[in-house]
Amino acid sequence: MDVHPGWVRSGYDNTPGPKAYYINLEAKPGKGDLVEKFLRDILAGVEQEPGTGPWFGCRFSETTFGIFEAFPDTAARNAHDVGPGGRNFLRSAELAEMLAYPAHLYRLDVMFGKYDVMLGKKVVAG
Repeated sequence: MDVHPGWVRSGYDNTPGPKAYYINLEAKPGKGDLVEKFLRDILAGVEQEPGTGPWFGCRFSETTFGIFEAFPDTAARNAHDVGPGGRNFLRSAELAEMLAYPAHLYRLDVMFGKYDVMLGKKVVAG
């Protein structure tokens, strides 16, 4: 059985402005439910991070999943990496057990977007 490191990371970093991660996860056959539970565990940690959001766990097929998460700046993304959500994600042995390939974390610069509506509802600052 081939063993992989669980995850790899690439992309932009340390430039000014809003940041994001797009993470691609490909489950081994029959492991999709484990990946879905794994994403729910990550969300539980992310909900404790004031600088993380929006955050979406996505399913593209029975075996293909993704995460999109955004941050106001590099400092917030770095805080996420060591915060509850990031720590929940970086469980390399668990990732290697359920993923066919290492999860690929793409570091992104957010160029522009629409921020005042979330899933059809107006976002109101509390």
